[in-house]
Amino acid sequence: MRKSVFLYLAAAATTAIAGILHLTLGPNSLGFNINNGVLFIVGGIAQVFWIIPILRRWSIRWIYIGIGGTLVFFAIWAITRMPGNPITGRGGGVNTMAILVESFQFAFVGLAIAIIIYERRLQRLEKNTITGSVKNKRGVLILTGIVVAIILAGLFVPMFLNQGNGPPPRTGGPPGQSGGPPGQFENPQGTTTATRQTCKLTPSLIEVEGAPQQTEGPYFVDEMLERSDIRSDPSIGMLEDGIPLDMRINVYDVNDGGDCIPLKNAHVDIWHANSQGLYSDILQIGTLGKKYLRGYQVTDDNGTVRFTTIYPGWYEGRAIHIHIKVRTFEGTEKTFEWTSQLYMEDSISAQVHEQSPYSNHGQPDVMNLDDGIYAGPSTDMMLQSNTGKHLMLDLAKTEQGYFGKFDVGLDAIR
Repeated sequence: MRKSVFLYLAAAATTAIAGILHLTLGPNSLGFNINNGVLFIVGGIAQVFWIIPILRRWSIRWIYIGIGGTLVFFAIWAITRMPGNPITGRGGGVNTMAILVESFQFAFVGLAIAIIIYERRLQRLEKNTITGSVKNKRGVLILTGIVVAIILAGLFVPMFLNQGNGPPPRTGGPPGQSGGPPGQFENPQGTTTATRQTCKLTPSLIEVEGAPQQTEGPYFVDEMLERSDIRSDPSIGMLEDGIPLDMRINVYDVNDGGDCIPLKNAHVDIWHANSQGLYSDILQIGTLGKKYLRGYQVTDDNGTVRFTTIYPGWYEGRAIHIHIKVRTFEGTEKTFEWTSQLYMEDSISAQVHEQSPYSNHGQPDVMNLDDGIYAGPSTDMMLQSNTGKHLMLDLAKTEQGYFGKFDVGLDAIR
């Protein structure tokens, strides 16, 4: 066995691993930024494909193309790390996964160069081939089938495993916390999870409108962070830069008589993007391990929680929004879950994004009415369209920034 066999096998292995990693990241990235997701998928397919010309020892020009293509893909990745880049419109961090992927890419380039040097020194190159590239067609077909199988597995197995499972299991969280949220419409007792009626707050006469549900989206992470000020990343203690936003959320259970009863001891989570449109703790965008702009509070006797955060930024394809989730527990069992999103007036968002640091990212590319989730039906089918207009955060200007309040009217479990 020639010593160069090791070089071929190692090169095939490094490009295969880089490709598989990109393929597993691609589908979820599509939901956050379609350009980023397409880059992962296309690059992953190309990298896995490179197993064939390497192991079959096609013409030397294929190795040169592999080296050049890998370097181009790395250059594109480097560009997407820059804020305001023309590919994704925003920057991205460099995390452990990113370092791992790029390390395998550079290893492939190094091994491919070593193959060229080794073969040339031994003068075993023929005119257009390193060694016979058209021999054993059956072997080529088998290898092609393996490559296709790897690509399909990389694309679809992670999605199949994650379907309906939510975040991975965690321990030590709030009562009833398990391996992930249930289905979006789940209610253990079978009652509705939202109400369309307007109720009167007992004992006052303040009216509270029922709150429709909206999709959770792919970025809820049960961080177990019970805190009112969600601006910081606990790992480094640094506050997210942005215009301060203080929030007061009141949660009410609407009884059969049409009264609003404050819902006590409910867990209220909120999470949203930072000034540059990036969520924390998301592998695909390089923020894994960071926990800024996430947290939960437990409602008091008035059904109220308060949060200190910043005005959220925008990301491609969505209007500016804040995610919210309300859950109740009995002992260790979750008894109720309601999930939705809160929105801000477009005119206020435009004013905010004229200021630093938001101006670095530019003006939002989608207004509320152009957002499919805002303009679409509620996930509980209580409303058929324009769900977002029932989920507007009531904003007021303050000396430091903004104050926002919202009343959540629910048909909770009784």
